[in-house]
Amino acid sequence: SPAEAEPGGAGPGAARPVAPVGGTSDAGARFLAALAEGIAVGAASVVAVLDPGCVVLGGEVGRAGGEVLAGLVAERLARLSPLPTEVRAGGLGGSAVLRGALLTARDRAQDELWSGRPPRP
Repeated sequence: SPAEAEPGGAGPGAARPVAPVGGTSDAGARFLAALAEGIAVGAASVVAVLDPGCVVLGGEVGRAGGEVLAGLVAERLARLSPLPTEVRAGGLGGSAVLRGALLTARDRAQDELWSGRPPRP
């Protein structure tokens, strides 16, 4: 209830101290906690509609935050959504989408070249 107080006089909605994670400083731990909270809120919206079962933190953020950030996001996402969702850190970096598009284009070109059919528009 609102009348309850946390130790140290802070109310229940007050920010709680964040312990350093994975060798990060206090400022780094606070940054990761805030980042994880924001990502979890966004992911909860997507999970509620799509129910993907797994969320991958891609790009440079996912690579830089790694498993520490993925764990923090998973913890917060579990509080926000009743749907069980695994959270993983991506390892491909920012060029993953470009690499995927190039591979898809190459595969399509090879299929059209060797199929004997006229190219699709």
